[in-house]
Amino acid sequence: MADIIYKGGLLALRQGLLDPTPDLRLDLVMSNTTCDTEEETLTLAGFTDMDLFDGIGYVPIDGAGVIWTYDSATDEYRLDIDDDQWNIPPATVAPGTRDAVGILVKLFIDGTDANDIPIGFTTSGGFPTNANNGDILLSVHPDGLFFIRQA
Repeated sequence: MADIIYKGGLLALRQGLLDPTPDLRLDLVMSNTTCDTEEETLTLAGFTDMDLFDGIGYVPIDGAGVIWTYDSATDEYRLDIDDDQWNIPPATVAPGTRDAVGILVKLFIDGTDANDIPIGFTTSGGFPTNANNGDILLSVHPDGLFFIRQA
């Protein structure tokens, strides 16, 4: 499992852009992505290659069930979403060009790469995977998708 919290995500957290119910979008990224190595990225335009999943019928997940909480006992922020959002209906998504290898979580500002902010990246949940003309089923850790803690 690899988790990255981007510099843009940390700045958004400090600026209060993630409180209390941010407009988050989640995208599957394929094996040519650079999202797993470019931690200093401030906006989506900063990635060399996002390599977003391209199977016909796939759409990014709207993080409507986002739960962003702060636990003062552990000094930890937790980001979670409704688990059922990951179950893309069967027989509606064609295979992607390559396997999906992770999830890019981004803060929607206006839908442009220049302004939307990358929050984090994770490979947990059942990667690599592909649609193969059917389900894309991923499981989110029961305690949340991301954890951010002061070092």
